[in-house]
Amino acid sequence: MEMLGLAVLLHGIRMNIVLGTAKGLTYLHEGLEPKVVHRDIKSSNILLDRQWNPKVSDFGLAKLLGSERSYVTTRVMGTFGYVAPEYASTGMLNERSDVYGFGILLMEIISGRNPVDYSRPQGEVNLVEWLKTMVSNRNAEGVLDPSLPEKPSSRALKRALLVALRCVDPNAQKRPKMGHVIHMLEADEFPFRDDRKAGRGNMRSARDGMKDKLTDKPMNESGDSSGYESGAQTNRSLWRKPESEEQ
Repeated sequence: MEMLGLAVLLHGIRMNIVLGTAKGLTYLHEGLEPKVVHRDIKSSNILLDRQWNPKVSDFGLAKLLGSERSYVTTRVMGTFGYVAPEYASTGMLNERSDVYGFGILLMEIISGRNPVDYSRPQGEVNLVEWLKTMVSNRNAEGVLDPSLPEKPSSRALKRALLVALRCVDPNAQKRPKMGHVIHMLEADEFPFRDDRKAGRGNMRSARDGMKDKLTDKPMNESGDSSGYESGAQTNRSLWRKPESEEQ
């Protein structure tokens, strides 16, 4: 599918894309044994059909992680701007690295900005740091994509921002599991409880019905098929309307 159109997606559609992506990742992390760490979650790896249903694609860098291991040490690969800091500095990889990439993706969808954009003023180059500053200054609406035809409710925006910020916590152990991310995205109340039962329930839902959120491209277990890419080269806005689709 080619992402060619310029029609801007409504906030609600964007959040449905986010939720579908979260369900796909939950299946990879919690519905399989060994679990699959995608290792390259980014906007250009989320494909959309004509009903805006997302599919997680490109498993060329994915790694398998058995239940007997809490992490795997591997050469650092992925896309600049989406790679978790602990993985970038140590090469120690687990599913929390995907959670970080998902948080960046969510910030990107909310703001319409690239994870790293050197064309912006100094304080706005890094999306995570800029968004944290805006939220701490109580300017949540200031992070919204200016091209949105209508603003989401304050409640919906705060929910999405809280989820994004928890996913990019510098401490990997404090990041939520993807099953709990689904719970937070769907919850009516926030701040959210650390409800492990809810996470397990979402895992079962993902396992039973979310395999269609993944493409069927083969996975390269070695994860060495491509390098540490620049986000400027690969990042395309997934919230633009597709006008053509591969058959």
